Amino acid sequence: MLATPMLAACNAGGLVGASKADGPPDCSKYQESTPKAGAPLLLVLLDVTDNSAAAAQRVATRVQPYLDTALKDGSYIRLVASGGTAMTYSDCFHGDRMFQIKRNNNRREEKDRVAAAKALGTEIDHVVQTERVSAKGSATGLLAGINDELSTVRSTPGVLVTDVTVLVWSDLLGTGQDTDCLNVDGKKASASIAEALVKRYFETQQITAVGNDKVRFLGVNEGATDRPQQDLARYLKGELCRRISSDCS
Repeated sequence: MLATPMLAACNAGGLVGASKADGPPDCSKYQESTPKAGAPLLLVLLDVTDNSAAAAQRVATRVQPYLDTALKDGSYIRLVASGGTAMTYSDCFHGDRMFQIKRNNNRREEKDRVAAAKALGTEIDHVVQTERVSAKGSATGLLAGINDELSTVRSTPGVLVTDVTVLVWSDLLGTGQDTDCLNVDGKKASASIAEALVKRYFETQQITAVGNDKVRFLGVNEGATDRPQQDLARYLKGELCRRISSDCS
């Protein structure tokens, strides 16, 4: 059972250094020219707490439907991962080219799109398995960098972003850093504690809201957690969604 809480002070923090995942697939096979009206952006944020092959496959499987939709409708894709320290940027999903599968034959297009989503999922699998996981960390750095990542993509020459979907893979159970508002060490599983944590999260501007951009949380309660941790993660997700975006789930 989680212990009685001691709410820690929360200090604002920026992103730390960046490293790159090696060996991306040939992404150019799945890219098209962006139409004049622009294209949506899928920003994928991976909070990696387990880099095993099984965990990597679980992440890739959950993200794959979003890749399929992106390839169907046409979308920029940017992927950022962290195991608790530096940010890892995927060379495949850099956000500077639009991904899309277009064919003259509808049946062929669907078949090729599904195959492409599966192929691109191998890059997500690779990023997760090669990510260095720290004993201390949380999704704070990733969430804190959302607006910066969006600004980076939007300022890229030739890129015109329409709507945005931010996909966050995280169990939301940060560990070991007292200044981190998502550090749940010693925190009781209650809605009031989750509310206090997230309220301070925004008051200290560790993260800021993203307006009308869509935010989708994956991975909450999908890891090896006990019931109190699951409850706390669920409460945290609800409180984050209440503040971070008008379209969040």
